[in-house]
This record gives sequence, structure tokens and C-alpha cells, in this order.
Amino acid sequence: MRRLHNIGRLFTGTQAGVIEKAAIICDDDEHIAWCGRAGEEPIDLLGYVAHEDDCGGGLVTAGLIDAHTHPVYAGNRMAEIAMRTAGASYEEIAKAGGGIVATVKATRDASYKTLEKATGERLRKWLEGGATTVEAKTGYHLEREGELEATRILKRLSERDVLPRIEVTFLAAHAQPPDRGADLGKYTKQAASWCGDAYSAGARFCDVFCDRGYFSVSQTRRILKAAIKAQLIPRLHADELARTGGARLAAELHAASADHLLRANRGDAVALARAGVVATLAPGTALSMGRLPPVKDFLAAGTTIALGTDHNPGTSGITSMSVVVAMAVAVFKLSVERALLAATVGGAASVARLDRGAVAATMLADLVLWDADHEGAFAWSYGLRPLRVWRGGAQVLS
Repeated sequence: MRRLHNIGRLFTGTQAGVIEKAAIICDDDEHIAWCGRAGEEPIDLLGYVAHEDDCGGGLVTAGLIDAHTHPVYAGNRMAEIAMRTAGASYEEIAKAGGGIVATVKATRDASYKTLEKATGERLRKWLEGGATTVEAKTGYHLEREGELEATRILKRLSERDVLPRIEVTFLAAHAQPPDRGADLGKYTKQAASWCGDAYSAGARFCDVFCDRGYFSVSQTRRILKAAIKAQLIPRLHADELARTGGARLAAELHAASADHLLRANRGDAVALARAGVVATLAPGTALSMGRLPPVKDFLAAGTTIALGTDHNPGTSGITSMSVVVAMAVAVFKLSVERALLAATVGGAASVARLDRGAVAATMLADLVLWDADHEGAFAWSYGLRPLRVWRGGAQVLS
């Protein structure tokens, strides 16, 4: 067993709140055996402790959870990012041959071996921002074998204990393929038919980009119903570019999460809350798009909020959830406590996991010691640095 001691402040994410002068005992099976005030450790557990980690009076939290990323890609889109800063819209860039389809061309040209290596190296960076779980999507092949192989790549990477835990999402329905003669209606049927194979390849979720210029509500419903039949958990990009009904569809299907929601309204917030759907928000993307989601409406409705980097080659190069927490405070006007809860407890809800996101007995021992003695530092440093990260009680970053 391993004991973390001399913890100045332990942000538990539970009703226990913050425990000062705390300690944690991790068992040998990746879980927390006990946590509480130092000096109150059960004597029977102390006898099994073989490793001691002195936290130097610092702040410890549960590992952060990035609930929205697109890490499997090749190439970059820096030129179009410059276009956006000059005033070009998302749709204008797409019509000019940029956007998602530009990454599709580069990703298809890359070998699967190259993609797997690059994605693994990329995902390692999340630990440097304190994230121990990352939801990761496919979506840059837009053809059957490429999407399934991207799923397999993420599944293989999820088995590496030197990386964050990876929650694999099948996002074949990311956009219309750039191929000659491609038709969104026809592609909808194809993407729906691949869901069973995606589940076999290792996907746990299925996502659809439900928005203006992409998949309609009826097309999204068709794909996600096929996904549910294939035992995939539904989630969706919703109401980001226009309010097309994505949030309401997420509520109808009791999806795990509806993401972005820049154009959602108060009624959508209520519908999500009543259906138990998490609102996964990405402050970096909201800033990039020049519009903020209705955070106050989500809070008033009691909607669970999660946070994500939305790491992708077009709008967000962020890999640090510590930065995202700071941005959620500054941009969404969340308190530090609410932002941290969204990045831990809320993230766990978004990826439909009950075994992480909080520091308590029986939870996974995914923990972070921060270069700070108080959680207020998240709102001050814009990228608070982890001193140590433990995944299942094993140190993976120091």
C-alpha cells in the first residue's frame, strides 16, 4: 500500500469538502482504501503501507477529467486559424476547403502506425496538466475502415498505464466526407451501420456533430439509436453553430452528454437537467468562436457541468485541464470550487464513470499534488503545475 501524507489541503469533491492536514492510503488494486485527517489512519491499514509520499503541505485533488477531445489527427490548420482571427466564420472556412475536411485529408494520408505514435505522444501531455482521464474521439477519416482503425488505436492506447485513462468515442458522424459524390443522407445510413463494429473495436461512446451544415436532428437520432442498439452510450455536439435542437435530442435520448451548447437557451438547460444529461463545456472553444454558452441558465436549472479542452487541430491546441479550470473561472464566471467540481465530479458524470472524480474510499487512486497550497491558485496561475500525478496509486508524473 501507499500513503500520501503531509497534505495541506485535500479537495475531495465530496460532501466532506476540503480536509486540512490530510492523508490518503491507496491499496494495491488502484483504489483509495482510506482518506481523512492525518493521524486518524486505521492502524490495521498502516501496517500494510510500504511506500510513503510526503506532499510537503501542498494541495491534492482527484485527477482532472477532460470530457471532450479530438486527439487522433495528422497535419495542422494554422493558416485557417489566422483566417478566423481576421473575421472568417466557421462555415466560410469550411466552404474554402478548410475545417474538418482539411484534417481528414491529412489524416487519411498518414499511416496508422504514424497516427498511433503521434496520438500516444500527444495524450501524454494531458498528465502535465493534471488530467488522469481523457474522453477521446475518432472523426478525421470519415470512412469505415479509417474510423474503426482510429477506434482500435485509442483502445490500444487506453491499455498503456503511462498515459491517462482513455474513454473511447466513435465519431464517424463528424462531417460529410470530402469524397466526390458524398451525400450526407447516404453517409448517415453508413455511419449508423458501423456502430456495432465500433463497439467491437473498443468504443464505449458514439458522438454525432448535430448542427447547422452538419447532421440534422433526424439524422443524428438515426445514428444514435443505432449506437444505443449496439451498446454504445450516446453523446453529441449540440447547438454550437446554431440552435438546431441538439440539446433537446440529447435529453430525449438520455445521452451521457451534450457538448458545446453555445446557442442553447434556458429551456434547453432545464430539459438537460431533467433528463440527467451533462453539459460539457469548452471555454477555449467558446472564446475562439466568440460566443459563450448560457452557464447561468445551466446552474439555475441544476444541470451538471463538465469541462473539456476540445483539443483539435482547428480551434483548440489546449492539452492542460489546469488551464481549462482557470478559463472556466475567468470566462464562465464559475467559482474555483465549481470549476474544480466540473473538472472532476462533472467530468466523471460526462464519461459515465462512478469510480473517479472524487477523493473517497473505494474510488480510483487517480490523484494530483499541485504546486500550490490552496485551490485558489488555479484562478491565479493560468496553468497551475502538477508536482506529482498518481494513476491508480502509481506515480506517472513527477
